[in-house]
Amino acid sequence: MSAPKRPAPSTEDHLPPKRDALPKGREVLLVAFPKPRALPVPVSGEPIGRDWLESHGASDTRVSSRHAVFTRRGTGLGVEDGGSRNGTWVNGRRLGPGERAALADGALVRIGRTLLVFRDDFHGPDAPAEPIGGKLVGPFGLRAVGEFLAALEARPSSNVLIEGETGTGKELVARAVAEAAARANPYGAVNMAGLATGTFEAQLFGYVAGAYSGSGKGSPGLFRAHEGGAVFLDEIGELSLELQAKLLRVLENREILPVGAVRSVPVDVFIVAATNRSLEEAVAQGSFRRDLLARLASARIELPPLRERAEDVFAISEAIARTQGDSLESANVEVEAIERIMLHELRSNVRELAAVLQRAFAAERKPTLRLETVERILGPLETAPTSALTVALVQEAIRAAGSESAAARRLGITRGKLRRFLQSEQ
Repeated sequence: MSAPKRPAPSTEDHLPPKRDALPKGREVLLVAFPKPRALPVPVSGEPIGRDWLESHGASDTRVSSRHAVFTRRGTGLGVEDGGSRNGTWVNGRRLGPGERAALADGALVRIGRTLLVFRDDFHGPDAPAEPIGGKLVGPFGLRAVGEFLAALEARPSSNVLIEGETGTGKELVARAVAEAAARANPYGAVNMAGLATGTFEAQLFGYVAGAYSGSGKGSPGLFRAHEGGAVFLDEIGELSLELQAKLLRVLENREILPVGAVRSVPVDVFIVAATNRSLEEAVAQGSFRRDLLARLASARIELPPLRERAEDVFAISEAIARTQGDSLESANVEVEAIERIMLHELRSNVRELAAVLQRAFAAERKPTLRLETVERILGPLETAPTSALTVALVQEAIRAAGSESAAARRLGITRGKLRRFLQSEQ
């Protein structure tokens, strides 16, 4: 008697890989001036003022008792003035009576002498972060950099690629990266854009005695001179294809061939590279090797431009003043002046900010920031008004500013346009 047939096993459904949604951050108001701190978004519809600020660790006697009202419509946050004495300003514009300004991520709100930056996806503690490596200041805008360094300490990488615009602090981050990987000693740096093709191998790989006329006793080169430590290759995107191939061999084999030598020499060096270019675009254009990018980018870190972290601008300004042996006190800063700088694009980032501060300080007897001086450097604000001009808005601006010229600056228009508008409304 034959055994009963077993039922054929059913085919199980293959479920796609689970993708956990990234946790959404919280909405906050970051105090960018005078002292960094994170504040919760107020309850919708409830007026806030001086007492509310003080209850959250901030103090400002220029803020009225019922200064502003934050309101929510659907998922969007907005703000309007609550009948304050000194007005509520959004992105450099004073709100008119009854006007509500919707707040996008990064919007700059001024109440009294306090500057607030709205963030809709904030992660981490409320307290401002300490400078990275003791030098790179970013109370709130460099949280991702700090997290990267903490992860690198736990699990070091062989190479790290730093990407960011000019003036964002790539060299400071490179040193911090080397320290996090415990490879900061010894540490060396080279600007790849400044290396000539004929000297590239000699400078990086070294050369033996007699390799060429005038070679003397030879040289170990940059890599061997920093054995066990780190080498920072700045502006890696400017390297020619020919030299990229020579660098790739080092990354793949961890050995170098000194000029004039017949045998390769092993080298143990932690490589940190940096670029202000998109290397993916360079690969697509054929000017950068895909395999070299893959080797360099075993770990990547991107530095945000200053215009994307305006909440850090005043803290950075204080640090710049300290490097010049000065002290920039908030009492010596007109809030409109630092607001004007925060609303400027700062295409060269910290370098441009330092240049603006240097010119502003040179015009004063001590480190001081006045709107008049800053506007001579950057010009008046030239963004569109938050709403159409009204007679009430213009008259209120004149009353608050004391003159038509000052009112026009506050409204972001010329004095001629202000006068033509008033004449047309008569």
